[in-house]
Amino acid sequence: MFCRTSDYPIPMSQTLERLIRLSNALPAGFTALTCDVERDVAELTTLTNANYHAVGYPLLYSEGDLREDLTGSGMDAASQAIVVRAPTGAIAGWAWAIGATDAEKPRAYLDGGVHPLFQGIGLGRNLFAWSRDRAEELLAPFEGATIQAQTVEPDKRTQRLYEAAGMRPIRYYSEMLLRFADRPTSSKLSDAPIPAGYQSLGIADVDLEALRVLKNHCFADHWGTSSMTPIEWREYLAAESARPALGEVIANANGELVAYQLTGAFPQDTDTVGHVLWVNNLGVHREHRNRGLARLLLERHLIRAQADGYEGSMLGVDAASLTGANKLYESIGYKHHSGAVRFILGDAEFS
Repeated sequence: MFCRTSDYPIPMSQTLERLIRLSNALPAGFTALTCDVERDVAELTTLTNANYHAVGYPLLYSEGDLREDLTGSGMDAASQAIVVRAPTGAIAGWAWAIGATDAEKPRAYLDGGVHPLFQGIGLGRNLFAWSRDRAEELLAPFEGATIQAQTVEPDKRTQRLYEAAGMRPIRYYSEMLLRFADRPTSSKLSDAPIPAGYQSLGIADVDLEALRVLKNHCFADHWGTSSMTPIEWREYLAAESARPALGEVIANANGELVAYQLTGAFPQDTDTVGHVLWVNNLGVHREHRNRGLARLLLERHLIRAQADGYEGSMLGVDAASLTGANKLYESIGYKHHSGAVRFILGDAEFS
């Protein structure tokens, strides 16, 4: 996870009181427990994917993905995540609240879900109340903080839950897909040469700290982003989905890093979207924009994917991207495939 929790500890009594309130609100036979990652991660992965299947959302979690979310920098599952078990003992629902409390953009993110078998009995509403209360405690020391939550495009039930709680949609995200069957693509990098004055480098051949600084620079003016810390950066590069050998960095003649493309793959989606490679992150230094470097990196990503036997490529983009990235992707051949909606409680101006 890229989020950081507050440095202000919450007294155990408040944690216990919140757990008791949730337990008392549950239907008879249901129990609330703090999350234990090793005990719960497999069931939580199954539950999350069952929800996605139920609404027709194609992108799924692997157990490794969810474990990374629950154990990443700043995440303490025992105090920030909760599970509700049905009388049978199965996990019926869960929720978390994560604080990203940097001084410039203090905010907290909520997430969770209720298994389709247990929807309609109030579990979602009560889990949301638990996570919102925890988020408000995390954000208490910060002025002008916001609470945010994101759900997939077809999940209208969760969207109604957020709206009933006073949240409003503030941002839309698109997952875009390009299939090689629809868009002929070369398998030779020589068909997309590096322009004069620049050089191509592999991820393994660059200073990863310099690459982190470049990434933070590229996204400093983007809505909803915070600088990635060294710890978060290491976790990001080491993620189960990361494919660093297929990424690329462009440096100028002086060896300064000016653009990059980081690649990922999610094999669990093969049955729903096919064998595709992802552009996990793409950035160009502001002083080197409008020179075709982003398009070049994308073309070279596609060439590598084609050569390695992938069926296509996917990426995610903010539909209101200030750099017009979505228009670039459309011009290359990517098409909207699925999406998500970000909801917010509070002033969104700086978020």
